[in-house]
Amino acid sequence: MKKHIFFILFLIIGIQANAQIFPDSDNATVTEQVLKELNRERSLLSQNLEFRIKEIDSKINNLDESIKSTNSASEKVEKLLERVKFLEERQEEIDKNSISVYKYNYSSAVLNLASMEREIKPLNLFNSSREFYSTLDEVSNPMNYDGYQQWFGQFQKFVNEQKEDNASLAALSHMLQVTGDLAKGTPFTGMFAGSLVDGIGQFIGSLNRRDKELKEKSMNMLKLTTSISQFTHDKDLIETEWDAINKSLNELKDLQNKAIKDNLVDILGISKAEFTENFTNETDAKKRTQYILDISKIAENKIVEERSSNPENWKQEYHDQMLRVQNLKIRFGMLTFRILENLNKYEKLIAKYRNDPYLKDEMQNLSLKLDLVRNSFESTFNPQEYIKASNEMYIVE
Repeated sequence: MKKHIFFILFLIIGIQANAQIFPDSDNATVTEQVLKELNRERSLLSQNLEFRIKEIDSKINNLDESIKSTNSASEKVEKLLERVKFLEERQEEIDKNSISVYKYNYSSAVLNLASMEREIKPLNLFNSSREFYSTLDEVSNPMNYDGYQQWFGQFQKFVNEQKEDNASLAALSHMLQVTGDLAKGTPFTGMFAGSLVDGIGQFIGSLNRRDKELKEKSMNMLKLTTSISQFTHDKDLIETEWDAINKSLNELKDLQNKAIKDNLVDILGISKAEFTENFTNETDAKKRTQYILDISKIAENKIVEERSSNPENWKQEYHDQMLRVQNLKIRFGMLTFRILENLNKYEKLIAKYRNDPYLKDEMQNLSLKLDLVRNSFESTFNPQEYIKASNEMYIVE
């Protein structure tokens, strides 16, 4: 299980194991500052645009009144030409607004795409969860419980003595040899657990009245084994979901890398190494903020260039890329929601065995550690808020 969570948390961020991890609030501040600055510039342009359009409309209205009141044909022609000029200026201002909206939206897309590199604190979450998952493994191994290992030696001696004349015990002896050192964490589940329970039952049946103490202890060990076996089975059902999450995360990371290459490298001409140095691995929030603002300026210039060179279809590529990034972020949020849901399943698992006399102490310990994992996850990442923000990341013209 530890390798599952390690893989999940490092795959989702896509950084080297020795890269420094920073608080989520630090990255949020950078994102908020950049978007705030971009929106401030866009708002100023929008206000100027509104003023300019009102000014032009006023001039057009004055011309219309003047055209109506004049009887001179040449003067009418002159004023009509002037009116056409104002209409062209008005359209230019409207086009500026369209470009401004696209500049903001595409810069927002690039920023959000870049921020995905730093949105979850993988080492923080892994460090807090590692103990929880190792504790889960410890609960699933009866060799960790007081007296079990010593008692198991007596039981194994019985198996070895009886295996020649008992087929089921011979099979159990074979499985014990195959599994090796049970103290290292062989899961007590499935066919092995069934054979083990059957063998312990035979061992208890072989004991006479003089072995009252051993028989009583063996009964307790049998109950402990069955509780642990069922707990491990239920735990394994939860953990199978991590395989599906791993696969989805792998696909998502590939899509993210492709989107970064297509947008940062191919469209904006920024090398991945430069981006990693100046944003992903940069420790200074102010420098990261300025770097992303610089990138947004490059994005704005690219849009202006595209508008000039391809006036008919200049929006299409950027529109497609913006939708691509938005869908990527929504998938990212949904996948993180799945991770949180899977963490929450452990709460039900713990509640199921909380009153088991053999496991209740372990369940209390697990519950405390699970709270640390979940709180760390939720404080780092809120899937619902993230998905909501992803759906609202662009402004409409």
